[in-house]
Amino acid sequence: MKDQNNFYFWQIIAQFNVLMKSAIEGPNCTDPQICKGDCCSIKIDVPKILAEEYIKRGYASKRDFVRSNIFTFQLRFNEKTGKCFLFDKEINGCLIHKSGIKPPQCWIYPTGFSNLNSNEISCKKSSGWSIINITKAKEAEKLLQKYIFLCHIEAKKEFRLIRERLGYKDSRNSKLKFKLLKEELMSIAPSHLGGFKDFWDRISLLPAEGLSLQMKKFCFIHNNNCNILSDNFLSCNKICEVVAIKLIEFLRLNLYPYIKNNGSDICGDYPLFKLFNHSKLFAV
Repeated sequence: MKDQNNFYFWQIIAQFNVLMKSAIEGPNCTDPQICKGDCCSIKIDVPKILAEEYIKRGYASKRDFVRSNIFTFQLRFNEKTGKCFLFDKEINGCLIHKSGIKPPQCWIYPTGFSNLNSNEISCKKSSGWSIINITKAKEAEKLLQKYIFLCHIEAKKEFRLIRERLGYKDSRNSKLKFKLLKEELMSIAPSHLGGFKDFWDRISLLPAEGLSLQMKKFCFIHNNNCNILSDNFLSCNKICEVVAIKLIEFLRLNLYPYIKNNGSDICGDYPLFKLFNHSKLFAV
């Protein structure tokens, strides 16, 4: 069934790309005098199966995908340019535009699938866009709904793996991830922990910007016998094992609902203050 679903998925992607490529036309976006990739500043969600193909073909690495609350991943933004990482400055356009596996959402702007009132269609920089084959555009619209359906199914399956990345399952790989995260936590001062970072298949630490007092209350709740909490919290040079384990347990309980409701910040960040505020357990 898995292979059959994958085959169906690739059929949809390939057909959608072919249909939209021949259904619309517009200005030459690779001309820097016309366009500077403004549409590439839109956050795009993609399924894992598509992300894996981008990696396989050399377009991306695992670090180019951020956890999403819509599909499995979101394409990473280049922090320096404020654009999708697939925007190629040299060609002034999308690196995978002609690949046949461009995300369907990226084809829709600015034409959509119909123009019933025959309005002039413009993007952020230029007019002159048009739908030249309404039949193909409508076929593509139906395919998009099937694509979204499959992406949601995949995302639900991927969300279930969140706890595994935190060492929830009784397996060698899961136990190793738990051990690595615990060791990583015990190597950082509590005042230096800003939150957590969600990579492709593991959770790592997000350093605080400067010093943070977010962990002080958490430490007090779970290790109130600590003799440096009251007056010398900022001098503590590492998170103790008791608190490290409690933090991982906290994530096991709260990270899944947090991602489901909020997704992640840019670059897959889960700041402590947001996690703590979201958690009813912590509020109590």
